[in-house]
Amino acid sequence: MNRIKYFAAETWASLSKNLILAVAAMAVVAVSLSLLGLVVLGWNMFSNMIKNAERRVGEIDIYLSDLTTEQERQAIEDFLVSLPEVDPARVIYKTKDEALKEFKERFRDNPELWENLEDNPLPNSFKVTTKDPKDVGVVVGTVKTQAPFLNRIEDVRSASAAIEKLENIFDKFRQVGILGVLALVVVSVMLVSVTIQVAIFARRREIGIMKLVGATNWFIRWPFVLEGVFEGTVGSLVAILLVMAVKVWILDRLIESLHFLRMAITPGLLGLLIPSLLLGGLIIGALGSAYALGRYLEV
Repeated sequence: MNRIKYFAAETWASLSKNLILAVAAMAVVAVSLSLLGLVVLGWNMFSNMIKNAERRVGEIDIYLSDLTTEQERQAIEDFLVSLPEVDPARVIYKTKDEALKEFKERFRDNPELWENLEDNPLPNSFKVTTKDPKDVGVVVGTVKTQAPFLNRIEDVRSASAAIEKLENIFDKFRQVGILGVLALVVVSVMLVSVTIQVAIFARRREIGIMKLVGATNWFIRWPFVLEGVFEGTVGSLVAILLVMAVKVWILDRLIESLHFLRMAITPGLLGLLIPSLLLGGLIIGALGSAYALGRYLEV
């Protein structure tokens, strides 16, 4: 117990003497781990959004003119069902009224989007699903060039191109985030190491006396190890608070406001992320201490 009190007292004394450096080290650890946590949350949000969007990769929306007659509509439907790439059971016709009802249901929390509509601006449409998502481009091209009554088809849209662009943006976001985190982690380790190095230099005479009286190597090292671990731990706790604040005040509100994008954070992710950030701070502090002790303290 006395030994633990001694180590704690020595650690606190060292931190107090090098307070500015110690605070700087904690701040860099907090920033690096905060960035890591936000990258993980952002990655999870966009990943879930892309997964929800990928469910629509094989879907094609075909919008019809309001002038389309029932005979023309039936001819277009028969053509779509006959395409070998299309699943005939998933060729669905949606009227203007059905489309408006679905729109109101989707945006029921934003009634200002539809309350003042005098006429229904939404078109009649077909939703077509291909047997293989890879055939979307083929079906789109065929419909645009070979479908009967092409003058009644106003637009043909699919989600595949948009999802591909979204995935490219997501990959770049992930790569930049990972590189940024790695760079800040290296800076954090080095800054913790510098604080330990300064502490070793400040106590060099005391360390020499301890060697002469027979103190063991680890008895001399432990206060410095604890100092690095303390800095890393405090930095990780600050990072956890920052990540939680950003999640509650920004990300949750963003998800709620843009609910039509179907972004979401996987339940239970924070239960894994918070201990991981805490462990990351411990590791950064330990690595910084180990580097400084191995290079600047000969015992």
